[in-house]
Amino acid sequence: MNPCFESATRLARAIRSGRLSSAEVTEAHLQRIARVNGPINAIVLVDRDGAMKAARAADRALKASKTGRRGAALGPLHGVPITIKEAFDIAGLPTTSSHPPLKDNIAKADASIVARLRAAGAVILGKTNVPELCADFQTDSPLFGTTKNAWDARRTAGGSTGGGAVAVAARLSPLELGSDIGGSVRNPAHFNGIFSLKPTEWRVPSHGHVPDLPGMTRTVRYMGTFGPLARSVDDLEVALRIIAGPDGYEAEAPPVPLGPTPKLSAKGLRIAALTSNPLVEVSADTAAVVQATIRLLSKAGAKVKPIAPERMNWQQAWDDWSDLFQYLIHALQPLGERERFFGRDQSKDPSTRSVARAARLDLGQFFAVLDRRDQLIRRCEAFLDDYDAWLMPVMPDVAFLRQRQSQPLSVDGVDHPYFFAGTSYNFLANLTGQPSVVLPCGFSREGLPIGLQLVGKRWDEAKLLGVAKALEKLLPPCPVPPDYKD
Repeated sequence: MNPCFESATRLARAIRSGRLSSAEVTEAHLQRIARVNGPINAIVLVDRDGAMKAARAADRALKASKTGRRGAALGPLHGVPITIKEAFDIAGLPTTSSHPPLKDNIAKADASIVARLRAAGAVILGKTNVPELCADFQTDSPLFGTTKNAWDARRTAGGSTGGGAVAVAARLSPLELGSDIGGSVRNPAHFNGIFSLKPTEWRVPSHGHVPDLPGMTRTVRYMGTFGPLARSVDDLEVALRIIAGPDGYEAEAPPVPLGPTPKLSAKGLRIAALTSNPLVEVSADTAAVVQATIRLLSKAGAKVKPIAPERMNWQQAWDDWSDLFQYLIHALQPLGERERFFGRDQSKDPSTRSVARAARLDLGQFFAVLDRRDQLIRRCEAFLDDYDAWLMPVMPDVAFLRQRQSQPLSVDGVDHPYFFAGTSYNFLANLTGQPSVVLPCGFSREGLPIGLQLVGKRWDEAKLLGVAKALEKLLPPCPVPPDYKD
């Protein structure tokens, strides 16, 4: 049993049973990181001493519990090594979010969800790479350099949880904690052939996460959420049950129970399927994987219907997501910085137009966006009254060759504005706040992984995870990139 190739839940069982110790599992991962991480640059801070200290403490606690002596309670991730996105505070370690002004920022305390993972027994190996302030779907950091895709080093790792996705895919870590406001746990999972979960908006507290800058007014109050990346749906579920729920810092996180995950089979499931949307047509390879997954579900007895909510205005929805996002991140910028975008409201690039609107910080526009958002939430929730989940692409295409943000993204030879194309499928679940699970569902003709996402109703992650497990049973095991099979 090579511990680096096991899921977090399997490692937890092996440690609890005594077949493996936390110290040997942690040491195996640290050795693999030392051997493999350099060229791909997934993990940018390795806390060897802290990890081994925590692992040995976990082994002592387990021994004490088995001999009847008083010891720490054993949590669901007892002794399991994990990684954390660099944007989260870990006490005593730097938190920069790849933002040069924060290069000397040392966290005084754990982020709420980091503290919960520690309390559940997790051993933190280190922190993974992010783009500056988590604002890109490539991971190119001005402080830590570029993270490379696990399947093709020429291609993007995704972002902003790019380092974490590559760490999980390359078997450097079984579980990663990330954040998502426009696909940041989902597109890296898709690009690297792993699983991820974006929970319901406000299901998981944000305290201790940058880009809300330390000591500054909190502005990122909408659409963002925090979730795990892993190599199985079971691992996603375990992590969610640990990190979910209010923490006393933020009033938005309500005490909504998760409830039990239903045991479902594909037979009888009602699945809505979005094969493409009018914003950006998916590639032929992506379309083929969507159709193959529909056939797989149908053969297993699911009722799959290609459908979307009636009278869905995709462009307006994307504009509203983008405007709300830009309002939030530009709210505290000085006027001189915002003035750079004045007069660019007619740009051909939808993202530039959105930034131009946000630069003026029109409060009436802001509330109008929130009103339209409420209407869209009601429409999408009502749509899912008739379906168990909504299957759709994660991105228009596979991981693209690394490029500058100023360059358009090409999908089967058709160029699209960079940020518009990169968010054209992920934005919707952020705007509505609905949960989404990404599963690796197939490959392109070049052998690059293609993930699909299942979107569910707000606050019903339990049912969504049940549907995801039913689909997972129909798929091959989580793939290992060719260069990392040893």
